Amino acid sequence: MNFDIVAFAAHQDDLELACGGTLIKMVEKGYTVGIVDLTRGEMGTRGTAEQRFAEAQKAATIMGIEHRENLGMPDACIEITRDNQLEIVKVVRRLRPRIVFLPYWEDRHPDHAKTGRLVYEGAFLAGLAKLDTGQERYRPNRYIYYMCHYSFTPSFVVDVTDQMEKKWKAVQAYTSQFFNPKGFQSAVEPETILSSEDFSHRIMTRYRYYGSLIGADYGEPFLVRETIEIDDPVLAFQKTIEF
Repeated sequence: MNFDIVAFAAHQDDLELACGGTLIKMVEKGYTVGIVDLTRGEMGTRGTAEQRFAEAQKAATIMGIEHRENLGMPDACIEITRDNQLEIVKVVRRLRPRIVFLPYWEDRHPDHAKTGRLVYEGAFLAGLAKLDTGQERYRPNRYIYYMCHYSFTPSFVVDVTDQMEKKWKAVQAYTSQFFNPKGFQSAVEPETILSSEDFSHRIMTRYRYYGSLIGADYGEPFLVRETIEIDDPVLAFQKTIEF
């Protein structure tokens, strides 16, 4: 396989919330996009691992993602070990993504922060010729970090105005996790931040804010560590931003 983008997440629903609009937009542009969830989310307050797996598949279908897999690492216990690094190495060498999306390396949830570091280290090691996994070595061209809880100054923002409706449908596929006034789960399980009625308003406010920075209704922020090369400034900055 040779993917244009593979997005890694600690839990199902992380990507839908953080950069689902961008993933949808890339699919619409014809790029091959895959998702790799590290855990089954079994430690979540609401729902079960089986429910979350089914919800993740439904969300992927909504987004147009044809490849989604789960590595089955223990939820709330992601560790940067040699075995886990090798799991990432094998995935990267098998899927061969040009670009890797991964969570920002600092976050309120330890799993998110550790996933960012683990995926980066594993993807780097995948390029070492003497690291034998029975696969050809491979290293992605670029690592792009998405925002979970803690904010950062973005390297760039993607306009996802046209993708927001589909993005939110993908988020709402997780009926066990998010506010659902007609859903069985919302009535019988403990309320969490995610399941509260005002969560959707807060998350929408975030993406309205980042959209406003680029003159769009909605935007998703990203960070890269390396300096971004621009070959043609005229082409890169052809869009007029009006406030």
